[in-house]
Amino acid sequence: MKISYNFRIDTAYYKCVVDRYYRQKPILLHLPVQFGILGLIIAAWLTLATKASTGSDALVPLVVGASVFVAGMFVTRMGILLRFKSRAEFGQEVAVVISDDGVEASGQHIQGKWQWAAYPRSVRFADGILLMRAGTIRWLPDAAIQNGTADNATALVASKTNLRRMA
Repeated sequence: MKISYNFRIDTAYYKCVVDRYYRQKPILLHLPVQFGILGLIIAAWLTLATKASTGSDALVPLVVGASVFVAGMFVTRMGILLRFKSRAEFGQEVAVVISDDGVEASGQHIQGKWQWAAYPRSVRFADGILLMRAGTIRWLPDAAIQNGTADNATALVASKTNLRRMA
């Protein structure tokens, strides 16, 4: 059985990749949680350091903490997207075929074939499959399926990797 995908690697694709990657991680490793905790720690430290005792005195530490939360998430996401945008395949069409033999990707700047052992873990989302290994992730959106079905892709990936399902 072969399932074929065809999609463009662009900003929308990479935003989805980043979102799915963080969603599959434990809750403490989600960006909003990480920067929320950091913002609260900074706000609490500033409150104690300035000995803020009234509501107006506590406003500055809260604003700084909220700024760390918002700016940290924004800068981290933008840094990740800028890193992806610098890749040669950005903006190009890519064809990916998954089969019993493995994963094969081809495009103007991509040519590769990997055995399933290269992607030991995967996560099934409502809109696609995230294949993962240390340092590498590959997002296969259901909307990009050209040949086969999402159910066939899920069954194939589940038979070859340790598949988790996310809502």
